[in-house]
Amino acid sequence: MSRVRIENLLGCGLMLIFFAASIMSVSAADDENVLKLGIQINEFKLMNSLVRPWYDSANFFSLTNTPLVIYRPDLDIAPGLASSWEIAPDGKSIKFSLVENATWSDGKPVTAEDVAFSFDYWKKNKLYSQGYWYDAYLDHSDIIDNHTVNVFFNEPVAVASLTTEIATTSIIPKHIWEMVENPKEYDGPDGMVGCGPFIFEKFDKDAQVVYLKANSNYFSGKPAVDEIEWHYYRTQDALILALKKGDIDAQLEYYNPVPGVYAADLIKPENVELVTVPDIGVPLHLVFGLREYPTNVKEFRQAISYAIDYQALVDMIAAGYGDVPGKGYCVPQLPGYNPNLPKLEHNITKANELLNSSGFVDKTGDGFRDAPNGAELKIPIDVDSSKPQQVRAAEIINLELQKVGLNTFVESLSPDIASQKLWTDRDYCIFISKSTPYGNLVSDSAASYYVDIPGMYGTSTDQKIIDLVEKAMYSRDQEELLQTRSAIQEYVAENLPMIALIWGDAIYPVRTDRWEGWTPMYGYGPVNYWSWFSLRPVGK
Repeated sequence: MSRVRIENLLGCGLMLIFFAASIMSVSAADDENVLKLGIQINEFKLMNSLVRPWYDSANFFSLTNTPLVIYRPDLDIAPGLASSWEIAPDGKSIKFSLVENATWSDGKPVTAEDVAFSFDYWKKNKLYSQGYWYDAYLDHSDIIDNHTVNVFFNEPVAVASLTTEIATTSIIPKHIWEMVENPKEYDGPDGMVGCGPFIFEKFDKDAQVVYLKANSNYFSGKPAVDEIEWHYYRTQDALILALKKGDIDAQLEYYNPVPGVYAADLIKPENVELVTVPDIGVPLHLVFGLREYPTNVKEFRQAISYAIDYQALVDMIAAGYGDVPGKGYCVPQLPGYNPNLPKLEHNITKANELLNSSGFVDKTGDGFRDAPNGAELKIPIDVDSSKPQQVRAAEIINLELQKVGLNTFVESLSPDIASQKLWTDRDYCIFISKSTPYGNLVSDSAASYYVDIPGMYGTSTDQKIIDLVEKAMYSRDQEELLQTRSAIQEYVAENLPMIALIWGDAIYPVRTDRWEGWTPMYGYGPVNYWSWFSLRPVGK
């Protein structure tokens, strides 16, 4: 081969290497501003901002749709689409003034008409807890002008609505959704049109990855992150492994802190940090069905509370990252926490004494306690099968209740059936679940899990707790609300409609080699609305 031929080949080779290196350099630079996030609790199905994981995991943190007000990192409220608001003296209405430069991602302006339509749409379709709340308490909305709307309620629940339901209600474009009759089934190409800091680009169904880009026209300014890749993982183990390998930077999902059992393993890899935040929620709790026998008997519930070994749950479920809870349920970080109530106590002797004195004794000699009238007792402990930590807790509690002679068994339900049983049919005796920070922060202090009034999902019709809850809901100021919260906790400590099983901080792992500047949020961790604007590539 001639020297000229060899030199030509070498020259072409060098050019190809230089070209490939240039492409790799550009690709690396492009990838530098891509935030890669993971989710496990909900699979991507419909590209529709009103279904999971969009309505909760994404838009609780204002990803593609922004509500009128937004939670700050300390869970106080801040302006969102509303630049300001005014609550009427009677507590029955709120006048919102909207920002004037907000647009939908299809270019149309966001108006007061969209806001009024959104509230009516959530109400008409009973969308989630917010829709049920509006169905019970929203009267109507008056459009004053393009950027002003007055929202009216049939009870003085304006303060309670503003700080909970309104802060979690995505505003949606009327020009799209007014034609949609079944919002939870809609899969049209415009189902992801929003007004948030990010715009939906595409969904790779086979890879289960969603791609989003920064909204350069967002009314509060373009976010610091140019692009987001949101990856679905079938299990929490798979998500954690992806984070340890560097495939994702963090997790984006609604209140799913990693259990303490993962903590020891997660502090080993380089470039992984555990972000620990005060948890306003209760990561594991037990709710009693007060429509069912024998859990509608107070002494029976008290006996169960003594039969449970709370420290064992902290050690086995949270790997020591937690505390034995108090009888009043609410965590110490919650405004209005009552510090005068005792901690829950594991005391087998007291459990047996309460059961014996209430007539729950073994009348047939089979080793299990029967009802006072001699009827056989078989008590299911219901749990969502997709929540491994809750299933494990149910198994532990089942063994502990059997130690005091109760014929209990774990009934592991599919997510859909569990949701139907817990929220709709409400025909359970014992259900193992959790309360989110939002669930505790609402004015009723998590009473929605156990009180049976419009807009709530519980089973208690005790007028005493209903009066307390309504007093909290109708509070005109913070002082009245906090006093009532304290009284609600006293009721819970005495009557035990629900038991907190673990208290503790919430743990969220993040990679530290690509992004820095996370803004941690109480209960929900570092991935949230405020981090969209505070993050920056490492070293920039």
